[in-house]
Formats: sequence, C-alpha cells, structure tokens
Amino acid sequence: MENKTSKYFKYAIGEIILVVIGILIALQINNWNELRKANVVEQNALHNIHRDFIKNKAILEEVKTNTLTIVSSGIQILNHTGVKSKPDSETNFNQLLNKLYNSSPYYPQNGFLDDLLSSGKLGIFKNEELRNLLSSWKPEVDILEERFSSLDYAEDILNTFILEHGSWLNADQIPDQGRNVEFPKSGFTVDNRGMLDALLFENLIENLTIAADNYYTAQQKAEKLLVEITKLLENEIEKSID
Repeated sequence: MENKTSKYFKYAIGEIILVVIGILIALQINNWNELRKANVVEQNALHNIHRDFIKNKAILEEVKTNTLTIVSSGIQILNHTGVKSKPDSETNFNQLLNKLYNSSPYYPQNGFLDDLLSSGKLGIFKNEELRNLLSSWKPEVDILEERFSSLDYAEDILNTFILEHGSWLNADQIPDQGRNVEFPKSGFTVDNRGMLDALLFENLIENLTIAADNYYTAQQKAEKLLVEITKLLENEIEKSID
C-alpha cells in the first residue's frame, strides 16, 4: 500500500508539473502573439505618421518661403520711407506692396496623430523620447497659428491705410500675378509712392515686418521639432527591418 501511495503521489506531482508547464507554454505563446500584434500596430502607426510628417515638412517649407518674402519686402519698403530716396518707379513699389500680402497659414496633416492623442493611445510607441516629442507637436502648431493671426491682423490694418491713401488698382497693374482678370488703370491721379511720406505708413510696415519675422521664428522652431520627430520615426522603422 505504501508503494502504491508513493507511486500515485509521484504520478500526481508529475501530472501537475506537466499541466503547469503546459500553462506556461500557452502563456508564453500568447505573449508572443500579443507582442507581435503590438509591433504590427506600432509599425503601422510609425509609417502613417512618418508619411504625414514628410508632407508637413514640405508644407512648412512653402510657408517659410512666403513669410521670408514678406520680411524682405517690408525691409525694402522701409529703406524708402520719409526723407529717404523713393523707388525708381511706382511699378517697383507696387511689386513690393503686393508681396506684403503673401502670408499663408500652416495646415499640417495631423489626422493620424490627433486620433492617437485623443484616444490616449500614444503609448503604442515604445520609444519614450518619441512619445514626448509627438506630444509637443500640437502645442507648437498652436503657436504657429497664433503668430499667423498676428500677421494677418497687421496686413488688415495696413490694407485699411492703403484703401484710404493709395490705389489697389495701381498696385494690381503688376503683370504675371496669376489672375484671370485684367484690371483697368485707376480713374484717379495717384502715385502709391506718396504713402512713403506718411509716418503712419512706415509704422504699419514696421509692425507688419515684425509680425512676419515672429511668424518665421516660430516656423524655424517648429521645423527643428519636425526634423527631430522624423528622424526618430525613421530610426524606429529601421529597427523593425533589422
């Protein structure tokens, strides 16, 4: 009886061990599957956001170019205000006036990232630095929006001055503006260069130029963050290939 009990006891222990081993193997397989699924989800997100940020960089480059045009034109106009020499022709001056209205808002493609942020699923990325940088992207875009609003407001104020003291018909005589209509000349005897003698005009141009420069500075900061994020995304994507 003692031998039978001992054998049964050993058999039972063996069965328990086999069951535990089976459970552990099943758990390990399940963990592998979950990890594989998580990696697939992460890689899909990495590729989607990387695609969006490549597009966002191209969009930002165009916005930067337009903003620099405003800054350059504003400085050139300020070189002719008051007692300083006037542009050789009204046409040259009108070209500078038109370039002041070259501002463009920055509308990045953030759809996929916004979905992750709103759903609290940014944790799918294992790289903590990447998570932190992605979280700081939207606040940076908000700053760009604020800077553009300031620039747009400065353009509106200047436009009010030009409406009262200058001629947009004269300014719109500039060829190659991509318009579908050809405007006639103004019915009034006016030379837009006359606005250069007004101190208010000089101040408005200076304020507009400052607003454009502030917008450009914010664009540079956003571009730096964008480049950092893009590099991290590419590094994480390459890890999966290796």
